[in-house]
Amino acid sequence: MLTRRIVIAGTAAGTACGVFETPTALARPISEQQEEFGTVSLHRERATVPVYLNEIGPLRFAVDTAANCSVVSSDLVESLGLEPLGELAMHTLIGREIVPAVRAARLRSGALDAPNPRLAVGKRSAMAGLDGLLGTDLLADNQLILNFQGRARTRVARSNAPPRGFLDTLAPQSRLVVAGERRFGSLLMIPVRIGSARAVAIVDSGAEGTLLNHAAAREGRAVPLPSANGQNRKRIHSPTGEATLGEGMILRSLNIAGVDISNLPVAVGDFHTFRLWGLVDEPALLIGLDVLRLFTAVYIDLKRSEFSLRF
Repeated sequence: MLTRRIVIAGTAAGTACGVFETPTALARPISEQQEEFGTVSLHRERATVPVYLNEIGPLRFAVDTAANCSVVSSDLVESLGLEPLGELAMHTLIGREIVPAVRAARLRSGALDAPNPRLAVGKRSAMAGLDGLLGTDLLADNQLILNFQGRARTRVARSNAPPRGFLDTLAPQSRLVVAGERRFGSLLMIPVRIGSARAVAIVDSGAEGTLLNHAAAREGRAVPLPSANGQNRKRIHSPTGEATLGEGMILRSLNIAGVDISNLPVAVGDFHTFRLWGLVDEPALLIGLDVLRLFTAVYIDLKRSEFSLRF
């Protein structure tokens, strides 16, 4: 097993289907190149893809492998001609939320071509200003490719081996593959280690940062995150604008596929996602973009239950 060590510092943020607010003083700046639509595909620390709804677009949607349903911003419902469907139950980090639902005639993004998709209706202000989120209800049979180097697109691809173009100039050992499993529907879960303890991790491409339950914080000997104002509580929003709080802490060590990440800022809390899937007493975490962006490229193949990293 390849062993590497990455030491980082900063803030953690994220949720299965929401936004984790960080203090302005700690937030990392985003360059204009990073915000350029369709290239690096990052918007306020969210990985995005171009989406066409009812052949209108491109719209900017975040890709969220820990969300159980896809979401569209409420201000687009009328202009896109989306059909009202009443209400649906959506599980977020906050809880079980009853939200309006709509149906589109067609949704397209890369290899994804979904006829008559059902979408929850959320608030743009709670989705970092984005047009919506793509969840596992639509991504389940596809591969998500996040390229964090150069100008290649983040995109939804067919489920198969990673494209050769991502590997041509690298030694074979620079690509790490983790065999995961799909549990609780379409969530991809992988084995990790926090300190010396085993833990289970949900791969969460929609989260700005990494979230832990209390069991993981104890096993990983997480310590409070230093704060200039003495406030370690972080506000976390769902796509509807509902909010909960997490405690800012530092996880000393997180190991993924032999890669040891040190001093990782995280948010710790009794989040609904962990309660929903019976992971309250088992060390568990949601791995967000703060970890994924440490690598050159990430492949999340939900159909094959495979998680691949490239340096």
